[in-house]
Amino acid sequence: MKLHELNFENPFYSSIYCERHVNDSKGRFNEYSEVNPIYDPQGSMSQIQVPFTWIKKENLEVYQSNPSLELLLDVCRDQEYKFFWHPDTIRSAFNINGYASMQPTSSTRTMLSMDSLAYYVKKDLDKKHFRFVRRLKRSSVIHSIEICNELRTLVFQLPSDSTYSFLPESLGLVILNGPYEESGVLFRETKPASASKDKRIIIPYHSLYADDPNDLESKPLLIQLCEKNSPFDPLGFFLEHIVGYIQDAWVLLVTKLGLLPELHGQNSLIEIDENFFPTRVIHRDFQGTYSDSEIRRSLNLNVFKKHIVGEEYGTSKASQYSHVYDGMIGRYLLSRLTKTFCAYYKSFDYKTVSSEISRRFHSIPNNITDMFPITTYKFGNSATEQEGNDVILVDTKELPDFR
Repeated sequence: MKLHELNFENPFYSSIYCERHVNDSKGRFNEYSEVNPIYDPQGSMSQIQVPFTWIKKENLEVYQSNPSLELLLDVCRDQEYKFFWHPDTIRSAFNINGYASMQPTSSTRTMLSMDSLAYYVKKDLDKKHFRFVRRLKRSSVIHSIEICNELRTLVFQLPSDSTYSFLPESLGLVILNGPYEESGVLFRETKPASASKDKRIIIPYHSLYADDPNDLESKPLLIQLCEKNSPFDPLGFFLEHIVGYIQDAWVLLVTKLGLLPELHGQNSLIEIDENFFPTRVIHRDFQGTYSDSEIRRSLNLNVFKKHIVGEEYGTSKASQYSHVYDGMIGRYLLSRLTKTFCAYYKSFDYKTVSSEISRRFHSIPNNITDMFPITTYKFGNSATEQEGNDVILVDTKELPDFR
């Protein structure tokens, strides 16, 4: 993809194209997913018809975080809510009241409503996709909504030039009883919590380093951004306006809320203005977000009921900090960005650039790093070997590249 092809008049076109196609494939879809390959985001199906049924409010638990009027007008009517499920999931006890045209994001089970363009829908998909079974039950819906509420409060307090925002998960529905009891659905807004007044496009961070299969001649978007915005100091631009947004968001959420955000290439979106300048990182997907109870207590914040660092089998506080920052952010995002940068800017080697990223991380005001282990930790087995959603983190005996 060429940078100037980003369509600011139709931003969702560029967003969903990058979600689906400018994405580093993990291999053949059916090799790492139990989901029917026809729902592969990189497949040929232009839109997917997603079934829904109307369920009375009295038969649901409804969780809200200030949902937008556009969202409510589309999914709520006369004390009923529109409940979606993935078309590759059996829900035979439901009456299908209709279908909505949607496009899958890079996560496969979360899809953009093409009918309203007002929301994404995250569905309960009881199938293994890549490493984990992608269930969405009551506890996860509550966890996501609670984190969304806290992020709203935080963003409201940030200065207008902040480089952090997020896509609110503002409405969650959970079935109260019957064969699908506790099955949930989450609605995610398409506009950041602190929306800009000018035209901007939001694309996943993975689209910065991934090739576009329909335009293999163009340089990665990361390189195009560097060349356009800082041809004489590409490393400075890379550190401050690509990597820096991720690092600053991590420190912000850890220190202000005791949250460990999984800011990898799928959960992190980069916002670009009409001058093709990166303005912010936009954070999404809070279902698996871990928290540090010690930090939260010190800030007089409530302790969450799930995903608390150091309290899950096979992990420790130190190993989970490393897993999220060194693994989810470092190995899965910063390493790929750095390798792409160095491949085009031959005067910079990987070790030099990663050292600069580490230096910047330690220079962030109020950053706290004493909870990290000396070495890094990763999953103890491969994605194909993974059974269930419990993990064991093991010491790699390697020093971190980016901290």
